[in-house]
Amino acid sequence: MSRIVAVEDAIGETRVALADNGRIVELHIERWSEAGLRARAGALYLGRIRTIDARLNAAFVDLGVGEAGFLPFGRAGRPAGLHEGAALPVRVTREAHAGKGPTLAREEGEYSGSAPRLIEDAAPLAERVSARFQDAEARWADEVRIDIAEAIDEALSREVAIPGGGRLIIEPTAALTAIDVDLAGRTGQGGAERIAADLNRSAAREAARQIRLRGLGGVIAIDFVHMQGRKDRLGVEQVLKAAVKHDPARIDIAPISPFGIVELARQRTGRSLAELLNGADGQPSDETLALNAIRRLESEGRSDRRRQLTLKVAPAIAAWLEAEPIAWREALTERIGPRFAVQTVDTWSRDRFDVSSK
Repeated sequence: MSRIVAVEDAIGETRVALADNGRIVELHIERWSEAGLRARAGALYLGRIRTIDARLNAAFVDLGVGEAGFLPFGRAGRPAGLHEGAALPVRVTREAHAGKGPTLAREEGEYSGSAPRLIEDAAPLAERVSARFQDAEARWADEVRIDIAEAIDEALSREVAIPGGGRLIIEPTAALTAIDVDLAGRTGQGGAERIAADLNRSAAREAARQIRLRGLGGVIAIDFVHMQGRKDRLGVEQVLKAAVKHDPARIDIAPISPFGIVELARQRTGRSLAELLNGADGQPSDETLALNAIRRLESEGRSDRRRQLTLKVAPAIAAWLEAEPIAWREALTERIGPRFAVQTVDTWSRDRFDVSSK
């Protein structure tokens, strides 16, 4: 198995995973609830310049949706004739994240009509991911052995197993993401120094995968198990550099310290998976939990096509479903028929749900 772009078109969201030799290395999700509310990467807008900031050598451009976009002028500086209030075509090169607006690039061409407005929307998510990997084969997730839900759970977990033994402990903070390499009872041939070096090389490869899988950006510090030998430290650094070579984001890696700590800076390409799926408290959002419940309801409906189904959920999730921020009832009716109901269980925790039939 080489590279596969697996697509899962669920109610409420589209999930796309890039798998390399059977292991998922990238995850991308687009939600129905954000359609028309966020500027997608690749979309073309006729924007209107809101502010020009000479100190930043850039302009902030109103797109008519979401936060104002950031348009850097580059080395050539501010183009002649460009002023506040002017309309100009721009393409989104990076989506908004962490309270910052999208990054834009100026486009050539003449466009009439009101501004700001959308001229050309981004291509579907699966096409955008596939376009970056010319050798990847696009497949529906249920046609291949690719478990996107399991990969999402892994990408949101604090601890991840290292192949061969050991674990990574991944802790995002406001300033950086810290990744600690833990021996966790790993054994092997040779002395402690040999075991540490073998663990750290495996950890470097898995850390590179987790960084890419989670969509992490900014400064990342990896604390490897201590190695006394400089040759071993440099060997781990080289393994890490080789492991991030195929990452589409730009990554700069600082030399490993005598204490076995490597700092790297990864280009932000958008929101991390956790920023998309979790709330401000770091827990899955009501929308995430509601869509998980709908997915289970649809799965049960497809496996049993005759019985009436009841989805039992906690009050907060029932409120989200009742508000219908997306037309999920209509979409689910088209897929399994109008044979389902939602029941609230007041005593249940927010993340608990169940589907029963009769």
